[in-house]
Order: sequence, then structure tokens, then C-alpha cells
Amino acid sequence: MTRLVISTSTFQSQVADLLPCNKYKKSQLTHSLIESTGLLNSFDHVISDFICSKDDLLQFHSKDYIELLMDNKYNTVLPYDVEESSWNELNEISTSWHESKNEAEFKRFTSREKLYEHFKQLSPKEKPINGKRSAWDALLDSDPDEEVQQNETLEGNAEIKATLMKEHNLEGDCPLFSYIPMYTQVVTGATLSLSKFLQPNSERSIAINWDGGRHHAFKNKASGFCYVNDIVLLIQKIRKNGFKNISYVDFDLHHGDGVQKAFQFSKNVQTVSLHMFEPGFFPCTGSLQEAKAGSSIVNIPLLHGLDGTFLKQLTKDIIIPVVEQHEPEVLVIQCGGDGLIGDQYNEWQLTIHDLSGAIMKLINTFPSCSVVLLGGGGYNEKVMSRFYNYLTWNIAFEYSKRPPSGLFLSSELNLLIPDHEFIDVYQDEQYKYWIYEQEGSSKYKTLRNDNKVDFVAELRAYYGHGLQPQLPHDVSEDNSPGTVHMMVPK
Repeated sequence: MTRLVISTSTFQSQVADLLPCNKYKKSQLTHSLIESTGLLNSFDHVISDFICSKDDLLQFHSKDYIELLMDNKYNTVLPYDVEESSWNELNEISTSWHESKNEAEFKRFTSREKLYEHFKQLSPKEKPINGKRSAWDALLDSDPDEEVQQNETLEGNAEIKATLMKEHNLEGDCPLFSYIPMYTQVVTGATLSLSKFLQPNSERSIAINWDGGRHHAFKNKASGFCYVNDIVLLIQKIRKNGFKNISYVDFDLHHGDGVQKAFQFSKNVQTVSLHMFEPGFFPCTGSLQEAKAGSSIVNIPLLHGLDGTFLKQLTKDIIIPVVEQHEPEVLVIQCGGDGLIGDQYNEWQLTIHDLSGAIMKLINTFPSCSVVLLGGGGYNEKVMSRFYNYLTWNIAFEYSKRPPSGLFLSSELNLLIPDHEFIDVYQDEQYKYWIYEQEGSSKYKTLRNDNKVDFVAELRAYYGHGLQPQLPHDVSEDNSPGTVHMMVPK
């Protein structure tokens, strides 16, 4: 038997959508679609509103970084983010839908301030770390509940502030945003809450947090829209539960650099990442050469245009064999969807069926392993809500003691998004669930696949017997199309 666990709620999804790259929609659309299709009824445990503490974050991240990131002065609407209408757009759509049904809508929080009021009721009381004040405290010295003043935040001691921001990379693609401490505690807490259901010698669990999977964050800094590495924190917690061997598999378009670096010297935590690897493409890591002999690093660097056929072959011939060699007791899978058709990156051409099929194949191959499924990249929020909903349905249909109906068993491409509070968001897609997979539709795109068939054989030869990397002697000199994957970006 398998126990199904998911962390999700209206509150969690609204907090997760404070993250700018979520466009105020991704998490809420996902949660609402999962709820509207009745999938939560198939889970044994639905976790809501779990909050982690600073001490939890310090199990991996540095004190100075966490003190800066978690400063309570940022639990407010920041002076450069006073516009509420964008964040509130889905609330207006929800209200209109419920009014049309003559229903009252009470679940949603109608402002970020009200979100924070609820958060304060849940949040654990924090104490200063080691009784010491951080550099950020010295810069912004005021009552922690006092509203941030523009002069303090944006002018203040500009030189010290600029130094701290640069050191911790809280600029560029990782700026401080309104209520970032709340966001950090809620999203990371949701991932960590899953760990209590992962215990040796107990029932197998499949546990999900689609708001997690922040694989780029490092010990001392943010990176790539990721502020706290909930994956690393979770794996550490799982190991403390008594598990020895853990395999982490990353399906995101981008290399899982933060997780790889955290466990690069570990024999017990295997990191497997398939990702686009071309000169200048973020984060410019993930080459084969990084998988040094004797390490547990497995990198699968790919090119533009990856399709479902190639992914299926990689899963069967590379991913599953390398994971089998590691003999994991727990699988942690990052399910980034930025390689799907319709994503704004437009680099890979995977369908929702393709990516879900690869993930399900991996899960089904290891029936004795507990599994954690986390979210990740994906920048078309309407595509991502479909993907996570469909993958959740697959998990529930395959493993639940109360499986859902056959809603998605049909191959009917004209299947419609079910009527629910956010149905109008899908209007410009004719409400069609599979419109991104329908050949001839305006949403379906075909790319040139630059990945060569013989690269799979090269990977098998490279990782070889016992998965000890054996780098071909001429890899660094060979510029032929078949081996371009192995080149390190200059």
C-alpha cells in the first residue's frame, strides 16, 4: 500500500504567488484546478498552512543570509510594490464566478495584509540567533513590527545596503519583494512538512508540494528566482529520519546547481539532472565533466528542441539505470515544467503527457521507494496548472486507496477545463485542456531537435559499468555534432 500526502491550500497558494516569477497566478491556478477536479479526496493527508522556523532554514543556509532574508521589516507591502491590483486579479475573477453561481466565497484572502494577519496566527515565535544582531539589524534598526519607511529601506545607508544585497545576490532576478519572510517560511515549511511521512520501515509514501523545488538557491545567496533551497533542507531532514541512500532527479530545463553543490561530496545523496546546456544558458553549469569519478553526480546536458521520444529514451536507458545503481530508499523528484510546449523559454518541446510519463515511469520502477514530488520552473501559469493537475491525477489514479474518476483517461483532445472559480483565465485557449498538444492549434509548436540519437549511447559509455565516469579521451577536442553536449561553455 502507498500513503498519499500533499501540502496545498488556498492560503499556501496565495502566499506562493507573492514570488514575482509566478505572475500572481501559477500556484493559485494549480491549487484551484486540483481542488475542482476532486483530487484532494484521493489523498490520505492534505497538509495546509505549515510554517517553518528560522532554525529550520539554518540547517543549510548561513546566519547572515537568513537574518537578512527573514527580517520582519519586509513583511509588509514595500514602497516600490504598492500596486495591489495585479496581485488581486484572481480574487476579482473568483468573486465574479461565485456571484454568478449565487455562492458566497469566504476562503480567499482579499489583500496581502490579510494574508499576513493569518500568517501571524500560525507563525512560530522567533528568537535572535545566538542572541546576536545581524549586519542587517545594524542597518535597519527599528521596531520589528514598525512599517517599513521608504527612506530607511531605499535610501538608508546605501553603501552598506548595496554591499549586503550584492553579497547575497538579492538583486537582478532575485530582488526582495513584499512579504518575502512570510513567503519563505510558508513555501519551505510546506516542503519540510512532508518529511514526517517519510520514515524507515513504514508504509511507502508519495508526498507532493508543487510550490517547492527551489533548486538554484545556495547556502549564502539567492539565485534564479530561488531564495531558500527547500530541496536540500528536505533531503537533510530525510537523512536525519534514518534513510541512507537518496536519489534526487531534476527534470527542470535548468541545471539543479544548488542541490548538486550542496551534496557534491556525498556518497549517499545522488543528484541526477537533465537540463539544457548551451553557452550562456543559465546557470552555465551541469557539464559531464562535473560528474567526477567516484562521485554521485549524474549530469545529462542537452540541447535545444528536446522532444518526448528523446526524453523517453533518456529515462529508460540513462536515468533509471543510474538510479538503480545507487539503490535509493527515497526518491526526490523536481518536476520543473519550463521545458513544456507553451513555456516562455520555448527551448524544449515536451508535452504534458511526455513529462508526466517520464516521471511516472521513474516512480513505478521503484515500488519500494518513498517519493517526494516538488515543483520548479515553469513560466506559463496556465500550462503549469494543467501539468501539475494531470500529474497529481496520475499519482492518485495509480496509487490512491480512493482513486479518482476516469476524467483524464479519455484520449479526447477536446476535453475541456472543468468549470471552477478560475475558468475564465483559460478563455483565450477555448477552455481546452490539451490545446498545447493539438497539432494544428495556435498553441502547438514544433521545434528543431538538436539532440542527436547517438548521444544516448555516448552517455551510457560515459557513465559505464558501475556508473564510474569514463570520459572519452578526445571529448574536449571533438567538435562534431554528436559530442557538442560535452563541451563546457566558455
